[in-house]
Amino acid sequence: MKVRVGKWLRTAASSATGRAARRALAATGTSAARPNRSGAARAAYRFGCVYTGLYCLTSPQVYLALRGGGMGRLQEAADAWAKLWAIRPVRNWMSVRFLGKELGDRFEGGDDPHTWAGQLCWLAGAAVATPALSVLERHRTGSAAPQEWLRLAARFCLAGQMFSYGAAKAVPLQFQLPPSKLVEPLGELSPMSLLWAQTGSSKPYQMVLGCAEIAGGLLLVLPRTAPLGALLSAAEMAQVLLLNLTFDVPVKVHSYQLLLLSLLLLAPHAPRLAGAALTGHPLPAASTGDLFRSRRANRIATALQAGAGLWLLGAQLRNDFTFWKNHGGGREKPELHGVWDVTDFSVDGEQHPPVTTDDRRWRRVVVDSADVVAIQHMDDSLDPCMAAIDMDARSLALTKMTDPTWRVTFAFERPADDALILEGKADGCHLRLHLRRRAPHTFPLISRGFHWVQENSSLR
Repeated sequence: MKVRVGKWLRTAASSATGRAARRALAATGTSAARPNRSGAARAAYRFGCVYTGLYCLTSPQVYLALRGGGMGRLQEAADAWAKLWAIRPVRNWMSVRFLGKELGDRFEGGDDPHTWAGQLCWLAGAAVATPALSVLERHRTGSAAPQEWLRLAARFCLAGQMFSYGAAKAVPLQFQLPPSKLVEPLGELSPMSLLWAQTGSSKPYQMVLGCAEIAGGLLLVLPRTAPLGALLSAAEMAQVLLLNLTFDVPVKVHSYQLLLLSLLLLAPHAPRLAGAALTGHPLPAASTGDLFRSRRANRIATALQAGAGLWLLGAQLRNDFTFWKNHGGGREKPELHGVWDVTDFSVDGEQHPPVTTDDRRWRRVVVDSADVVAIQHMDDSLDPCMAAIDMDARSLALTKMTDPTWRVTFAFERPADDALILEGKADGCHLRLHLRRRAPHTFPLISRGFHWVQENSSLR
C-alpha cells in the first residue's frame, strides 16, 4: 500500500498540473527555486517598462493627474510640461518619414500625428535602452529596492489616471445628454457622439463605471492590494480601449498605454494567478517588496502612500464637482431651457410654412444651457451657437460657432410658460418666430424610466 501511494504521489508531482503548481509556489517565494524566465521574456518585459515609462514621463495627462488635476495654472503647467518633452524636430522627422506628413497644430489628448510620432520616438528610445538595461541586469548587486521604487512610480501614474477618469464619471461630468441630442437624427450622430449620448442618458450607469475605476486606483495605492488593483484596472482599460476603437474615440493611444501599464504591473504576479487558476489550489500570498530595510520605515512609507492616494482622489473629486456645479449638469438651468418647436416663422412679414425643402425656415430652437443654443433647420441639421440670455432685458443673443460673423439678437416675449416669441434681424432680414416648448415626457428616452415588471418589450 505504501508503495502504491508513493508511486501515485510521484506521478502527480511529475504531471503538468504538478509542474504548474511548483512554478506558482516558486513565483511567490515559498520555494527555494525561483522562476526562470527566458531571456526573450525578460527583454520584452524591460522593453515594455521603458516604453511605457517614457510615455508616462512625457504625458501631460499623467503629469496633471499626479498634481491633483484641475484647470487654470495647473493646466498651464501641464502644457508647459508637454512642451518640455515635445522634441518637435525629432517628432516631425518621424512623422514625415513614417506617416508621410508634416506636423501641424497639436490636438490635446487626441490620436493626431503629433501623438503617433511621439510613440515612434518612445519605441526607438526603448529599443536603444533595453539592451543597456540587459547588460546592467547581469551586473546588478541583487538589491530589489530600485525596482520597487520604479514599481511605486508606475502604480501612482496608473492610479492617478484611474482617479482622473473615474472622478469625471462618478460626479457625473464626462458624459452628457443635452436637449439638442434628443432631436438630432440618430444617423447624423458620429459614433463618438452616439457613445456619449448612450452613456449620458443613464447617470447611474455612468457613476457605477466611475466608481469601478476609482476602486482600481485605490487598490493600486497600497503595495499589498496593488496586484488586485492592476487586475481590475486592466479589465477596465481593456473595455475602454475596445470602446475607443469601435466608436472612433480619439484617445486610443492613451487608453492603450494605460492598459499596457496595468499588464506590466500585473506581469510579476502572472505565475501565481496562473498556478491558482490551473491547479485549483488557494492563491498564494504576494510577496510585497520593501522600499527600505527597516520595518518601521516601510510602515511609514505605506501610510504616506495611502495618504497621497487619498489626496489625489480628493483633489480630482473636488475639481470635477466644482466644474460640474459651475459648468456641467449641476449648473442651474436657464428659464428657457429645453426644446422649442417653431410653430410660426416669418421673414420680412412673409410666412414660411413648415416645408422640409425650405432652407431659410427654422424647425426648432434648443436651449442646451445658458451659453449654448442650437438652431435646427427643416432638414434636421443643427447649428450650435454661443448664447447670451438676459431675462431682465428679455433678449437672446446668438453667434454661430461655425461662422462667428453670423450674429443675431432677439427680443423675446413669454405669453405663457410654454410659449415664446422671438423677434430680431438676421442676414439682413427681419425674423419673427412663435415657439412652443416641448414637454420632456414626450421623449421616451427621458420618460421611460425603470421597470422591474414589464408586460412587453420597450424596444422601438
